[in-house]
Amino acid sequence: MGHVVRETAWCTIDIDTRIGRVFLQERWQYIWKVQPGLAAWTSDEKRDFHQRADRSIWAAWSNRASLGVVGKSDFAKRFSRRRIPINLDIRWVVAKPHWTVTVTKIPAGQFRKSKVEWASRTVSLDTNDFKTRSICTGTPKVCTTQVPVAHEFGHTVGNTVVFGRGDEYKSSSPHRGDQGSILHCFNNFSARSAS
Repeated sequence: MGHVVRETAWCTIDIDTRIGRVFLQERWQYIWKVQPGLAAWTSDEKRDFHQRADRSIWAAWSNRASLGVVGKSDFAKRFSRRRIPINLDIRWVVAKPHWTVTVTKIPAGQFRKSKVEWASRTVSLDTNDFKTRSICTGTPKVCTTQVPVAHEFGHTVGNTVVFGRGDEYKSSSPHRGDQGSILHCFNNFSARSAS
């Protein structure tokens, strides 16, 4: 069989049935904005932003999630005793995107809230979204760290309020105590890889 590929509204899923690997790729079409007073985006800056986003997402997500299979198909029989790794990736496109990603150039040290709107398939990011951020919430106070671009990617793959899931660091989340969760707390490897 080789590959089973499925196109969805939010990503392309490619299952390599020979080696047992899942590749999930989102097509991102960018809208480049600039905060007043800053220079326009250069081609090199745009390319650098995408490459850093791609590396950050790969480091935070790929080979950290896996799939188990059951059933009577040849594929299920062959891989029933092992976890199938999932790799996640973004590709920069100029047409037919899964996601429209608005990136705003802002001065270093400034903060702008990033977000994902699932229904419209839009993402809002800024140029400081590669810096590791600490978030402390609740009583007792729980502090976690995350790389915003990789965190927001987590919402694009379905960890969203629309499906009854969302930010796990919020005190209302039933998964708040899951410190090992990728969306809750990115480890230092992810933060270093995004630099």
